[in-house]
Amino acid sequence: MRRSDSEIYRCPACLSDFVLMDEIRVEKEISTGILKCKNGHQFDISKGIPDFTWPKELLNIDQATKSLYDKLAEDYDKFAPIPFKTFFENEDGIRDGMTKKLNLKPTSKVLEIGGGDGRGALHIVKQITNGELYFQELSPSFMSKAYERLDPYIDRIRFAIANASYLSFSENYFDAALHFGGINTFSEIKRCLEELSRVVKPGGKIVIGDEGIGPWLRNTEMARIMINSNPLIGHVVPIELIPVEAREVKVEWIMMGAFYIIEFTVGEGEPKPNYHVPIPSERGGDHWSRYFGNLEGITDDGKRLAIEARIKSGKSMHEWLDSVVKDAAKRELGKNDR
Repeated sequence: MRRSDSEIYRCPACLSDFVLMDEIRVEKEISTGILKCKNGHQFDISKGIPDFTWPKELLNIDQATKSLYDKLAEDYDKFAPIPFKTFFENEDGIRDGMTKKLNLKPTSKVLEIGGGDGRGALHIVKQITNGELYFQELSPSFMSKAYERLDPYIDRIRFAIANASYLSFSENYFDAALHFGGINTFSEIKRCLEELSRVVKPGGKIVIGDEGIGPWLRNTEMARIMINSNPLIGHVVPIELIPVEAREVKVEWIMMGAFYIIEFTVGEGEPKPNYHVPIPSERGGDHWSRYFGNLEGITDDGKRLAIEARIKSGKSMHEWLDSVVKDAAKRELGKNDR
């Protein structure tokens, strides 16, 4: 970790700034030390890699996943190709395709969460020759494998152990973010997607992928066989958890429909259409007046007379009601002003 990184990172618990303490340097890098925020949250740096795991005691699913990956890390090369071979796919082709969806430039600043042993990161760093990749992974054992794999590109990568649902960055810091192959096991998927939308700039891309059989295949023999072997393939795409900031959302199924990809562009807040487009109909008005312009209900006779009067006037109901209510209100206010 570089000393200047302490000015980049934010406390994943409260997002306040860090102060670097007790650091021991090896040349220009910090080998060990402590990052402490003003609220007292502390995170260790070991072998140059900060550990931003939060909460300190992980939720059960996250802890179980971390423990499993720590056990799998040493032999993961045996398991990683299986899904791609199963569905007659080329792993590099799949990962290249996901990376292209990020619309990266050579100078892009990219976040990869749950990066595993660094297989996907290789495809990112090759495209950002003058950019930066922030690589995060919850399993220390996987992190060690990734660090070794990515050694040729170490000058443009910052590593951190972290829970992907609690990100240690300020708002709008990245140009893009990527995750593939683990979000199904996150305890707080909704929070993770919201955090990604927080740290990626408006206009930036977020791409997420994992196991999740297409709904048109759920009742097939193929689905039953694959889910029996890997229950994660039975997961449903978490469309309802996509944050309101998402724009141009696309959901795609790949690998014979057994894996999904969600991609979207980050916007600001919820969408804001033009609510004030006039609607040329008998009802009239616009989207805004139809929603916010409601007054107390009237009797059946009153409604019947209003409809007859509206037809005779040639106006839309919105125009007729608006003029009638205004005229009546002005007369009443005129009396009150005397």
